[in-house]
This record gives sequence, structure tokens and C-alpha cells, in this order.
Amino acid sequence: GLTPQGQHGLAILALCMVWWLLTPVALPVTSLLGMALLPLMGVLTPNEAFAFFGNQAVFFVVGVFLIAAAMLRSGLSSRMALWAMRGLARSENTLCAAVLALSALLCFVVVSHAVAALMLPIVLGLVRALDLRPRSRTARRLILSLAWGSIIGSNLTLFASARAALALQVYDAQLGDGLVHTQSIGVLEFTAATSGIVLLLLILTYGMLRFWLPPEGIDMRPALQRLNEQVGELGSLSLQELKTILVVIALVPSLILFGGEYGLGTVALVFSAALFGLGVLKWETAERYVNWGIVLLYGGAIAIGAGLAESGAMEWVGGHLLPGPDTPVVVSLSLIVAMGVFFTTFVANAAVIALLLPVILIACPDLGLDLKAVTVVMAVSTGLSFALPVSTPAMALAYGTDYIGTREGVGFGTVMSLIAIPVVVVVACLLWPLLGLSPFAVQGIP
Repeated sequence: GLTPQGQHGLAILALCMVWWLLTPVALPVTSLLGMALLPLMGVLTPNEAFAFFGNQAVFFVVGVFLIAAAMLRSGLSSRMALWAMRGLARSENTLCAAVLALSALLCFVVVSHAVAALMLPIVLGLVRALDLRPRSRTARRLILSLAWGSIIGSNLTLFASARAALALQVYDAQLGDGLVHTQSIGVLEFTAATSGIVLLLLILTYGMLRFWLPPEGIDMRPALQRLNEQVGELGSLSLQELKTILVVIALVPSLILFGGEYGLGTVALVFSAALFGLGVLKWETAERYVNWGIVLLYGGAIAIGAGLAESGAMEWVGGHLLPGPDTPVVVSLSLIVAMGVFFTTFVANAAVIALLLPVILIACPDLGLDLKAVTVVMAVSTGLSFALPVSTPAMALAYGTDYIGTREGVGFGTVMSLIAIPVVVVVACLLWPLLGLSPFAVQGIP
């Protein structure tokens, strides 16, 4: 019952999935190859295949990278981190809690992987100031607090990670096809829905890390001294930092007010251009902060997912992969969350969103699930992989410090990923209906 185009699309998908998993070449190269194979295999015409690469989600990612570059380049993000850390580094527990919370909260203003890159040198400086050895429990707890905090925080806003914008783009495409008879997902609506999940996961993460890696009774005075020295080195607020603050303050309400009408990508690019106009950024330096590989990865993944949808392969796969219509809706929702967490452990989250979300949205009416809520669920669940370096840049940075090994990364990380599944389901079922975002297509659980 599958067309030749659909068969060819699934073959391209299989190739990309294997290569994303085994990484014989860089992840963006796999995405570009998959996009090139779409017209070669007759799945899409060349114009159709490459047109999908130019959707606004890709340019929203570019805009977010440029805004993060201004935060990093001006020194504003470092100042924010150091101010917060200095006030909380009173004991091992408070220091680890500060790293965890700050790594999450900075995702309000900086894209999550940039938060990890920003916080890593600060945390490593603290580790050196405390003279902690590689097997020190406190050192490992600090590194994991940084990595997991930024992973959890990546779910706070639509612009904390590119995958959320990608999920929104997929949902809007379904809306345009007439499959969704409701409004798009707003910035405030997304944050309101995910805040409960983020808060619960931060509390659970702190508790689990304290249980696995208990305090060692370390004297915190060297760490406080190091933080005070770093804050002193920054001096007073520079003109570049003040300009960046003004742009970011204007950006947030603009995304809320104008993102729906003009697109998040449009708003992000306008304010990115303002940073260049104000002299905060110069292209020669800004381009070093933009992860062009991620941009190419997302663009290619969107095109591949669109090709599968156009060829009918997505609908065919959905009929074989998802639970049947007689499955209890809570079980169906739990399976969707588990699929997002599992696949993201091995495959780039952009690919999981682009390839699975269209299938899931098509199946939602039969499963008794609301499409808007499931879109948010998938955006969150694909951002909750705590185990392997391939899952997120934050974990790759953590493994690169030599403080984190297989026991901490895979062992502890797998447990945290498993804990995250029921957290997402419980919050979605109990709290989201209060926000008008019930995951159930019919009020109440059938």
C-alpha cells in the first residue's frame, strides 16, 4: 500500500537514521545527502526539496545564534553568570544548586548549547580553585549540574533551542493543510506549559545528584575568592553590554507580540540585524559563534521529513509504529514521550522532530490526543536525553572534561531520562488542562 516515492523516501530515511546513529560522517553532511537524494530518487522535485530548506525555522536558529553571540561577545552573559554564582557559593550543595539552576535559567536569554559553552569555563575555574581531582564527587556533580541544567532549561522557551521552533514549524504546516483547526502555539503558552516540567526536573536532578555524589566537606573559600576576582576583572557595564541589554529587552516582547503574525524567524533576524547596526557585532567575529553545522542539519532534516510526508510514507509508518486507536490515551501519550526520549538518545533531536512529529500528528485524532499539546510534548521529550554525547552539545562538553565517564554519563543519565518520562506525562495530564492545553482531544480521559 506504499507508493514507489514513499518506498524511496523510507530508504532515504533508513540511510539517514543509520548514519546519524553511527556518524561515519558529520551529522550535517548526512542531512545534506538526504536532501540531495530526495530529487535523485524521485521523492520530490529539486525545487520542492530545496524550498523546504528555506523555511523560517532555519532562519530563527540563525537569529538565535547571532543574539547569543552578542551576549557572549559583549561579556554580558559571563557577568550574569558570575553575579549569580558569587551570591550562592556558600557550600558544596548551594554551589551545585546554583550551577544547576543558573544553567537552566540562562536559557531564557541564551540558546541552551551556548549556555553550556558559557558556563563550562566558569565551572572548570571553580573546580581548579577548589583543587578537585578527576574522581572528586563534587567535581563530577558540578559538571553534571551544568550539563543537565542546560538540557532541562532548553525546554523553557521557544528560542532556548532550535528543536522547539522546528516542532512549531511542523505543527504550523499541519495547520496550513487543514488538519488542525486551532491557533498556533504562542511563546507564552509554550513557556507556561513547560515551566512545571522544568521545575520538577530541576528539583529531582538536584536530589538525585546529591544522592549519587554526596558532599565531601570541602572548604568553599577558594571558590568564593576566585568568583570575586572574576567579577572584579569585568569592571563596570560597558556600552556594548548596555546595547545588548536593550536589544534583548525589546526582543522578548516582540517575539510574543509579532511572532505569530510575522514569524519567529523574521523577528529574530530583525533584532540580530539591530545588533550589527548598533556595532555590538561584526560579521567577521559573529560568524564564529554560529554553529552552521546545526543550521544545515536542521534544514536538511526538515526537507527529509517533508519528503516523507509528501510521498505518503509518514502516514504509512504511523500505522505500523504508533499504538492502535483502542489504546488508552494516557498509555498512547506515554509511548509518544518515551519515543521522543529514546530516539533522541541516538539521533539528533532535529531529525526525530522532523521525521516522527508529522506521523504522530496525523495519528493524533485516532488516538484521542490533541495535536497542539502533543507538539509541545514532542518538543520537550526530544530535549530530555541525559546520557550520550551525541544527544546534546552539553553532554559532549561534559564528556570532554575528563571528569565524566560511562558510569556517570550513561548510568546516571539513563536513569534521569527514565525519570523524565513520567514527569512529562503527569504534568501534561494534570496541569496542562488548567492552562487550556489538555492533551486529550475530548475533555477528560476516555
